[in-house]
Amino acid sequence: MKYYIGAYYLIKLKPLESGTIKGSKIYTCSRCINDSFFDSWAISWATTEKKEFEETKRTFNLTDKNIEEIQVWADKKLDEQKLGWINTFSDIKTLTEYKEKFFPKDSNFEILSISFPESDLDEVLEMTKPTDKLTGEVGIYHKLKTKEIDLEKDESLGYDIIGIEAGGDFHSFHCNDLTNDLKHKFGITINEFGLIENYANWNEIMEFMNDQEYGFEPVPWFYVKVNRITK
Repeated sequence: MKYYIGAYYLIKLKPLESGTIKGSKIYTCSRCINDSFFDSWAISWATTEKKEFEETKRTFNLTDKNIEEIQVWADKKLDEQKLGWINTFSDIKTLTEYKEKFFPKDSNFEILSISFPESDLDEVLEMTKPTDKLTGEVGIYHKLKTKEIDLEKDESLGYDIIGIEAGGDFHSFHCNDLTNDLKHKFGITINEFGLIENYANWNEIMEFMNDQEYGFEPVPWFYVKVNRITK
């Protein structure tokens, strides 16, 4: 099965704040669970609430001047289509430049990517494409439409199940505290990274996740391969 890269992320892991595996660190790119070094606050025209802005400065040890410098850089890279909404990088070169330029001393980070299976490619592209000419492309769509194949040269950590919002953000199955439910119902194995080991029949899990009767967020759910990139 071929996989196609959906985006690259620069993530700061943090322990789960609630649920049956509270305190665990999950290698997911979902902003519901982990912090992103690049986010809406890094874009000059994006709206960020003051409380969130101050929390971001504390989390990443930033000053107002630091953020202004990041916004100048990020606005330019967005125009060059090297960055995507809401917190994606289109390539490792841009991500590395960002990390080294603005967070050179921060060692608590992970460079992760998500890749979609070939069987879901058309559906994900259709679901994430702009709805009209005035709507910009979300980062996952922008990267995925290039159809860059995951060549498996990076370390594969396991599989996440993500529910994609219309704006490009996404949930993880951990947001619904589903670890034990999926273990009991499908016999999955969760590894040391908090991700699912490869599974023989993903279709049955995805039918379960996409059945709104079970109370999950009413968004399309997909399984993705998560890779860790070391530079």
